[in-house]
Amino acid sequence: MRKLILFMGLVCCLTFTGCNKDAEVDAFLTEFEATTADIAKKIDDNPSAAGVDEAQKAFTAKKSTLVTKFDAIKSARSFQVSEAKQKEMMDRVVKSASALTETARKNAMKLASDPEAISKFQALMKDYGETFKM
Repeated sequence: MRKLILFMGLVCCLTFTGCNKDAEVDAFLTEFEATTADIAKKIDDNPSAAGVDEAQKAFTAKKSTLVTKFDAIKSARSFQVSEAKQKEMMDRVVKSASALTETARKNAMKLASDPEAISKFQALMKDYGETFKM
């Protein structure tokens, strides 16, 4: 009987340990931050339709990988992601979104003066936002 209880306890521990998704969260966040920074840099370097096209290409190139990683973590239960990792995830996502917002603010006049650029920028931001919707 003791062996059975010990075995069941071990199985439960291994089950919960195997379900931890902190590593998947880190993998997603690392790629998400790098992609967001790349988008912002391309627009900062060239706040025109051509710069937005480059940013869109960078996002499109990483989108499927990001979606796969995001899908792996977005349905995670609270016991699968530590509370500290959940807070870190929120902080890092907000920081990346703020960097993108700052890029839009800095380049608003240049983008707004080019109807093609602003249209492409709005489409990129819509695509970006819809990709990571919960």
